[in-house]
Amino acid sequence: MRGRVLTALLGLFLVTAVLLLLFLTAWAEEEKEFDLQVYLTKEQAFELAFPGADHIDKDKKWLTDEQRNRIGELSMHTISENRMTWYVGIKDGKPMGYLFIDNVIGKSFPITFMVVLNVDGTVRDVEVMVYREPRGWEVRFKSFLSQFSGKKADSDYRDINSITGATLSVRSMVRGVQKAAAAYRVLFLGK
Repeated sequence: MRGRVLTALLGLFLVTAVLLLLFLTAWAEEEKEFDLQVYLTKEQAFELAFPGADHIDKDKKWLTDEQRNRIGELSMHTISENRMTWYVGIKDGKPMGYLFIDNVIGKSFPITFMVVLNVDGTVRDVEVMVYREPRGWEVRFKSFLSQFSGKKADSDYRDINSITGATLSVRSMVRGVQKAAAAYRVLFLGK
């Protein structure tokens, strides 16, 4: 009886050791693929979004359940944030536009991007600020990002052309821009 228990424990130990080794090997391979590329700092993003601004205001918005649900309905995605931070470029006492910086998961790692919206809620610019994957970085090209120009919260985002080999990054970016446009509409336009 005691021999069977020891044999069973030894077998369990060996299976656990093999599984742990497989996990660590897979994790090490994924870590090798981490490839940090910084394309824009926050300061550079402000300059790009608000050229000639007198100043830039930071506006933290704490979301109510109703706002979170409405943003989710408009963007067709679940919104888990409790707070969103927006930046407003001010020129001659008037808003020039609104900037939202966010992260979405590409294949394995976050993509940091910015969305600049005009006062009327249309997308003026989208830029990738930091990319961390070895593949899919083509989402930072103007040919892809320019497709968002003029989109609003209620626009059809299904017409955004994908990029071969960057499908997950494309989907993540589309979700992120949709969320930003929907949040702007709910939080600033009151719709």
